[in-house]
Amino acid sequence: MNTTSKCIYSKQNGRLQISYGEYLVLMEKVKEGLRIRQAADEVASHLQQFLDGRSGGGSVVPKGKTAKEPGFLKKAEPAKQAESAKPSQAVSVEFASIAKKIEPARKTEPAKPSQAVSVEFASNTKKAEPAKKAAPQPPPQPQARTVSEGVDIPPIKKDIVVHFNSLDDSGRLFSVFKQYYACLNDQCGGTVRVTMKDGFCSLWNYDEWEEFAHVDIFEGHLRFAVDPRYTDELKNLNFCEVPRLLSSRRNLVCVQVDDLNNIMLDVLTKAFNEVGLAAS
Repeated sequence: MNTTSKCIYSKQNGRLQISYGEYLVLMEKVKEGLRIRQAADEVASHLQQFLDGRSGGGSVVPKGKTAKEPGFLKKAEPAKQAESAKPSQAVSVEFASIAKKIEPARKTEPAKPSQAVSVEFASNTKKAEPAKKAAPQPPPQPQARTVSEGVDIPPIKKDIVVHFNSLDDSGRLFSVFKQYYACLNDQCGGTVRVTMKDGFCSLWNYDEWEEFAHVDIFEGHLRFAVDPRYTDELKNLNFCEVPRLLSSRRNLVCVQVDDLNNIMLDVLTKAFNEVGLAAS
């Protein structure tokens, strides 16, 4: 009987379902599937044994092979090398590789705000130092003295006012001379008077009736003439020539001023108090 011509019929309704040849082909495929599943189960079993042996520190011999077989030894050597490394070493190597990757990022991190501020202020301070050295402050000038209230200042005669204004139309030099005159009467401890003769004004110690200085206008400045013993005290002021008419009478030195100068005022006050002393 030719089995290839046989057909499979349903027991329930007796109808043809599949040919016998197709049934054999189908059964072969089922056998092949079972064989593949068995092989997969064996591979899964071997893998599980390998993982169990790695965690336990032992070696695993796959099913159907022995440790003496050359093929097994060649395949097992990489596994043994992997098993020889302890978990702690593997973790340390892993973190070391991560640290190397992170290290460039740490180098590029910006400086802390406090460090940046300190460096900035330090650089600003260094830049400001040359400016301080390049701009020295001038020495402080002494303050101008004022006349106390209630001081009795003798009047200046009209011919002296006319004489000053004839040489200085602005009247500025006469105003400066009046400041000297008022301050001398305030701080000399006595009365100061002024007279004029031959175009020169003489300052007097009225109580002793002695001349202690002379004043006139020379080259647009007030010119004071005093005894030569005050030369050292007047060395910071501008010296000028002595008029012949005055030099023929006494030995004098002359100084030019443009405003109320405290050095000149102190020398005039000293000369007022030292009238009568012999000229050096």
